[in-house]
Parts: sequence; structure tokens; C-alpha cells
Amino acid sequence: MRVLLIRPPARHTVESEVPEAVEAENLSYPPLSLISIATFLLQKSDHQVKIMDAQLDNLDYDELRQRVSAWKPDVVGITAFTVQLVDVHKTVQACHDVGVPRVVIGGPHVNDFPQECLGLSGVDAVIKGEGQQPMLDLLAVWEAGKVARGIPGVMAHPDDLVPEDDVYFSNDLDDYPILDLTLVDYQRYYDVMGEGGIFTTVISSRGCPYRCTFCNTPRHRYRVMTPGRVCDELESCIALGIREIYFVDDTFNITNKRVHALCDEIMRRKLDIRWTVRFRVKGVDRALLEKMKAAGCTRIQFGVEQGTEEGLLRLKKDVTSREIEHAFSLCRQVGIRTVAYFMIGTPTERTREDVMDTIRYSIRLNPDFVMYNLLTPFPGTTLFDEGMRDGVLDMEPWLQFMRQPDASFKAQVWDEHFSRDELRELLGLAWKSFYWRPEFVVKNLLQIRNIADLKRKATAGLRLLA
Repeated sequence: MRVLLIRPPARHTVESEVPEAVEAENLSYPPLSLISIATFLLQKSDHQVKIMDAQLDNLDYDELRQRVSAWKPDVVGITAFTVQLVDVHKTVQACHDVGVPRVVIGGPHVNDFPQECLGLSGVDAVIKGEGQQPMLDLLAVWEAGKVARGIPGVMAHPDDLVPEDDVYFSNDLDDYPILDLTLVDYQRYYDVMGEGGIFTTVISSRGCPYRCTFCNTPRHRYRVMTPGRVCDELESCIALGIREIYFVDDTFNITNKRVHALCDEIMRRKLDIRWTVRFRVKGVDRALLEKMKAAGCTRIQFGVEQGTEEGLLRLKKDVTSREIEHAFSLCRQVGIRTVAYFMIGTPTERTREDVMDTIRYSIRLNPDFVMYNLLTPFPGTTLFDEGMRDGVLDMEPWLQFMRQPDASFKAQVWDEHFSRDELRELLGLAWKSFYWRPEFVVKNLLQIRNIADLKRKATAGLRLLA
């Protein structure tokens, strides 16, 4: 069968966490989930598989129809995020407009709302959880001309129940094929905070065991790759000329022992890479950071979120402000750049001065970059449940949006203490307070390495000023 996997355009993204001007210059990630499924299908079957990244190519729907029609797929698979549900649905309709026989949806949105996804017009099946094995099984049934029913991990028939568990090809992540990045135009992805080299993302673990109230990352079956398998993946990237890696694990340092072991293997193999990770503050120490720097780590991204003990407790971050400050100080001493993530408009920010405290704390930490988001509790998170309990949030608008995606929909914010407009104004103030500082501008001008890097950062800066 001819299988086309699509990352839909991003033309109707739900207004939520990040200002549009900032989002436009955010990291450009390759679609790892689609690459993973495509690589798996190509290795385990005779299906012809192609990936279309409509976001990378900035396709409109006429162009998308033309490309789909030209390739004539038997099945289209679409990855779905909640904030892009309008574009997901438009992509489904575009595929049916040009006569695609069957359309499948998978991705994070399906994990939380599988029945609503299956109910969208034009959707023939949904896959909940990891899609490799369920997609292979579903294609085998359709290729044999049978009715898709009762396939583990799949909902394709009115009698199918919502899958309770993910269907793994293997419980051991080392068994999964190394991703074939040549299935996409990998040289075009970049990191606006990086050094301008060819860039990609890598996942070395799945799931997260922690309980932050604003997050809906799947917590069951946390699994990791061994250091040797991770380095095999890194070597495949290096063979393509890739030198900048961003580990997009939900949390990279679940244990320091694992990070030490990976760094040791990177250095043993003498891998010439620069890499970035998402880190928890808890457990960070000098020995760990020095080992990471020696192995090529250049930047760590910390989810700080709040600068007060009350705020950290409400979000269940399991860390203190003193531990946060110590971690950022150690990174500066060791020479690893930092990115701090903060949220504006949390339940514990009751006055404008509370928000200003968050902004001042973010500047006092002195990270190299800050990402400020407007708290947008999504269904499926503990914080959303608390908001419904307290009468701050309402599930019904979300359900209507999921059943009939509408570009006018706006995600709810925590408006117990501020209106949406007030929160947006405070968010803009946070960005300006940090990035308009002369010392920040001068420092980043001195770090520019080439013309391409200058263009990316200049564009990002001008959008932010606007």
C-alpha cells in the first residue's frame, strides 16, 4: 500500500500559551513521531511510505491537495496536537477532496480524546498511544480487504472500545529502529537559539514519572534507551552532517547515573556533537554538569515556571527557589548556557505585583534565554480539573471544539484574577523586560557566529520588538 504521513499546516493554531510573534521563530523540529512510524513500516513491511511536512514547507491547502493527489496514497496518516485540531480537520477534508480512500489520525490529541477524534467527519480510524505496531497491524487488515475491528491500539469500528494501554513493538526502546532522517528534508530544520549548524531532535526516553499539575505527558511505562543505543542514533545523525542535537525527552535527568553513563559513552566514542537537554532542577550538581560539558552539552533548558515557594508547590514542581538559583549558578560557573521556562497567570499570581515578582525573579536568575508562556490549562491535566472544581474553567467549550473544530476558538486561561487581555499585556511585558535589556542584546550580538545565525536571530528580535 502507498502510505502518506502528514504533519498538517499550522495556519489555524489555537490561541494559547506563546505569543504569535515568538511562536513564529520558535524551534523548527523534525516530526519525529512520523519519522519513527515511517522507518518502522519500511523495515517491517513492503509498504511504500512518504512523509509530508506541511509546516516546514508552509503549504496552504491548495498546495497540500495537489501534492496528495500527485502521490495517490491508499492511506493517509495525520499527527494531531490539540492546538492544531482545526488544521488537522482541514487536512482530513483536503485528503478526501482528492479521493484518498482512508484517513488515520494519531498523536497527543488522540491520546486524550480518541472518541472525539474518531467522530470527526472523514476519519476512518484513530491510533491511541505509540503508533508503530498498531499502524502496521491496521494496514495489514486493510490490505487484506478485511474489516478493521478489534485491532490493539486502534479504534476503527463502532464496536471498538477505547484502548486502555499503549501497544508497544517492544518494551525495550533499544529494539526500535534508528530513525531514517532522510525521509524528510532534514537539513532545513534549525534551532534559533543554536549555533547555526544542521540540527535535529532525538528522544532517548518515553514518558515521565513526575506529577506537575499543568502537564499531561503520559506517565505510565517510563522507558529509556541504553547509552549505547542512544549513541548509535547520534552516530547516524553525525553521518548525515548533523552536529547540533536537542534531546526532547520530557525529562532527561530522571537519574544522574543515567546521564553520567551516556556522557561516558559519548566521550568513549569521541562523538563530535553539541547537544541540548530538558532538565529538572532537582539533583543538579557540579560533577554532573562538568561531565556533560566535556561530552558536548552546550545548553540546558529548565522548566522553572514560578519563582515563589507557593507557586512551585501549587504546580507540584518538587523543588525550591533556592535549588533553582543554585542550579543556574552552577551552569554559569561550568560554562553551560541556560534557558528558563516561566508561566504567567498561574493561580498563585493574584495581583500585578505578583506577576512582576515572577518577571524580576526570571531576570535575577540570569539565564541566557527565557521562554514565557501564558498558563493555558489543557483538558487532561490536574490543573484543569482543579479549575473546573473551582469554577474557573469549563470543559464544555473544549468538547464543542473537539467535535466541531473552529478557528475562532480560544483556549481558556486562568482568569480568576486577571482578564485574558490583562494576561496578554503582562506576558508582553515579561518578554520586553527580559529581551530589551541592553546587556542581553550586546551579549547575543557577540555570540553570533555566521550570517545565517545573524539572520535568524535578527528576525526573531524584530518580531519580538513588534
